[in-house]
Amino acid sequence: MTENALSNAMQRWLEDVSADLQARRRDHHWRTLPAVASRCEPEITVGGKVYLQFCTNNYLGLAADPRVVDAARAALDRWGFGSGASRLVAGNTALHAKLESDLARLKRQPAAIIFSSGYAANLAALKTFAAPGDVIFSDKLNHASLLDGAAASGVEHHTFPHRDCSRLKSRLIAAREKAARRNRPASGRRWLVTDTVFSMDGDVCDLSSLIHLAREFAALLVIDEAHATGVLGPEGAGVAAMQNAQSDIALSVGTLSKALGSVGGFISGPQAAIDALVNRGRNLIYTTALPAVCIAAAQAALDISLAEPWRRERLNAVAAHVRSELRQAGYNCGQSDTPIIPIILGSSERAIAASQALAQMGIWVPAIRPPTVKPNTARLRISLMATHTDEQIGRLIAAVKKLRPIIDATI
Repeated sequence: MTENALSNAMQRWLEDVSADLQARRRDHHWRTLPAVASRCEPEITVGGKVYLQFCTNNYLGLAADPRVVDAARAALDRWGFGSGASRLVAGNTALHAKLESDLARLKRQPAAIIFSSGYAANLAALKTFAAPGDVIFSDKLNHASLLDGAAASGVEHHTFPHRDCSRLKSRLIAAREKAARRNRPASGRRWLVTDTVFSMDGDVCDLSSLIHLAREFAALLVIDEAHATGVLGPEGAGVAAMQNAQSDIALSVGTLSKALGSVGGFISGPQAAIDALVNRGRNLIYTTALPAVCIAAAQAALDISLAEPWRRERLNAVAAHVRSELRQAGYNCGQSDTPIIPIILGSSERAIAASQALAQMGIWVPAIRPPTVKPNTARLRISLMATHTDEQIGRLIAAVKKLRPIIDATI
């Protein structure tokens, strides 16, 4: 390729990128990075202004808890910061092993393994185990990491309408009949994949129906408990623990970066599966280990969450109160049953206008727009913390109730 041809290729590429960005601006889907200058607490500083925030996933209020900070500081003094290598080379510590043991105990599973992020854990769960001839069935509103993991696995992948287990059953039957028409038994395994709490809607999967289908069709069930871990179930063990269904789960993915206030992800499950991830999981093998400081912070947060159940109790009580108030005010909060409460407004213009109006009242709740959510379902995504005070919750409710004229005036 000549220098001129290369230059032309780069110019065409940048023109295409610019055209896409212009379309995003036109459709009100343009995104910028906010300049946050404070800890993740109920009040944060963005762009030099202090706001009361209702948008983070720091559900138990542990990200800035002094005990978590102290644990991280002690680990920093003891271990330094960077781990320097993958876990298989020199990045693994006793802290990693202790936290994995405690996470497995929380999830009532034989073993667990920590990854650098929840995204990496979801990719590993599907890429490592789905093999040629397998079929993956995913809820259409699963987190992007689950959908990306299914795509990256290279196997046949079908989505089913959100929480619609009857449609899922139809797809499972169709897959079985497709194999029968070929005069051979169905090859490979069937995988059913779902979030337990959906991150943009705050609703909970129909786990009992999914388990019934898994049994009927001899399928393996993979769940992502990212937004349930620490929040729902006994000791914050999640939705599977709420239903005493851990033995029906092939793999359970969780995160350290939401209720547990640190960073990272993990998978819990049978010992053989965890051993396989250590030996075959590219998302574990070929990445630098999480630093000990992150592990120590997550361990402290887990210990606090177990010792202080009042955090979960308050969080869920406050969520029920806010949902009730907003629904009585006429807002569409979908099927939320968790501390994630959407206010579904439809157009991106309305969501942006509502978010900006709240910001003027000192409330920080960014607009959520496509492609994060489906077209015409743009929304405010309210996310609550156990450490929000009653006064702060009252401010939120009062501010949202003032939005109605602004929303109605937005075309």
